[in-house]
Amino acid sequence: MAASASTLFIDRRLVLCVGPGGVGKTTCSAALALQAATSGRKVVVVTIDPSRRLAQALGLDAGVSGELVPVLREPGMVLDALILDGAKVFDSIVRSCSSDAKTAQTILDSRIYQATAQRLSGALEFAAMARVQMLVDAGEHDLIILDTPPTANAVDFLEAPTRIRELIDNPGARLIAGGGRIGAKILGLGSSLLSKTLEAMGGGAFMGDLGAFLKEFSSVIEEFHSRGGDFERLLRSPATGVVMVTTASPFSAREAGAFLDQLGDYGLRVDAVVFNRTDTQLPPPPPRARFDAALAKLDARERERLWNAYAGARALGERTRRSIASIRDARPRLRIWTAPRHADPPDTLPELRALGRQIFEGAAS
Repeated sequence: MAASASTLFIDRRLVLCVGPGGVGKTTCSAALALQAATSGRKVVVVTIDPSRRLAQALGLDAGVSGELVPVLREPGMVLDALILDGAKVFDSIVRSCSSDAKTAQTILDSRIYQATAQRLSGALEFAAMARVQMLVDAGEHDLIILDTPPTANAVDFLEAPTRIRELIDNPGARLIAGGGRIGAKILGLGSSLLSKTLEAMGGGAFMGDLGAFLKEFSSVIEEFHSRGGDFERLLRSPATGVVMVTTASPFSAREAGAFLDQLGDYGLRVDAVVFNRTDTQLPPPPPRARFDAALAKLDARERERLWNAYAGARALGERTRRSIASIRDARPRLRIWTAPRHADPPDTLPELRALGRQIFEGAAS
C-alpha cells in the first residue's frame, strides 16, 4: 500500500524540506504542514521568505516576523507558522543565554554585533537551527517542519552552525577576547590595512571593543550549545526526516541526485522526493493522416499548430517521466511524490489543503 504523509512522518519530530530556490519548496512545506495537521498532529511550519500571497494564506504579515502565529485551530487540528527573522533569533539567543540582563544589553548595543552578527557566513542557517532547537525544547508541537534556506549545496546549511562555532573557537579570537593584540595577527588583522581601516572607523579602542564583544558573545554561544544539546545528533536521529523538493527539468533532477548523495553521506534519513510542477504524460498521437482526417474542418495551418502543440506537451511529459525515472532507478526504495503544474501557485488554505492531499496522499513509488 502506498504510504501517505500521515503515516510516513508518524515517528518524526522534525522534517527538513530541502532543495534549491524557485522550485516551490516553501509552498510544499506549507502544504505538508497542513496535511500533517489534518491528521491530528500539533504542527508548526518555520519558513524563511514566503511569497506575500502565501504569507497571507498562512495568516502572516510583516508585523509578526519571528513570532509564532496560529494558522489553524479546529478540533484535533493545530497548525502554527513562523517566518524566520535572523536578527530576532540572534537577539533572543543573546537575551536567553547571557549571564545577566546587563551583559545581554551590552552585546545587543554593540556596534560590532549590529554590524556583523547577521553577516557572518552561515548566520541565517544558524538562526534557523537555533529557532528549531528552541521549538524542540519548548515541546509544544508534535511536528516541526523547517523550510530550509535555498542553497547551492545541501550540506552548507547543515554545517552552518559548525562554521559559526569555529569562528568563536578560533585561537586568534580567543586571544583578542583575552586582551592580547597578538590574536589580531593570528586573525590577519594585526598590521593589515583592514585593521587600520577598522580602527579609523571605530576609534583607537576598536580592538578592545572587538575583544570584549568576542568574549561576551562566545560565552552566549557556549551557553546556547550547552542548553540546546547536540543538534547534529538530532539531525541524524530517527526523529528527523528529510523531504527533497525539486522540479522535473533535467538540470533539477541531476541537482536533486547530488543533494541526495550529500544528505546520505551526512547521515540524514531522506523520506521522500517531491517532484513539483510536473507535466502530464500524454500517449503518442494517432497517425498524422488520421489526425488530419479527424480535423478536416480546420485549415492546414490550424491543424499544424495543434499537431505541434500536442508534440510539445508530450515532450514535456516525457521529460517529467525521464527525470522521475532517473531518481527512482538510482534509489528504488525512495518514495517519490508528484504535484502537477498549476497556472497560479496555491495561495489560500483550501488550495494548500488540496495540494497537500494531491501530493502526500498520492501513490508513492
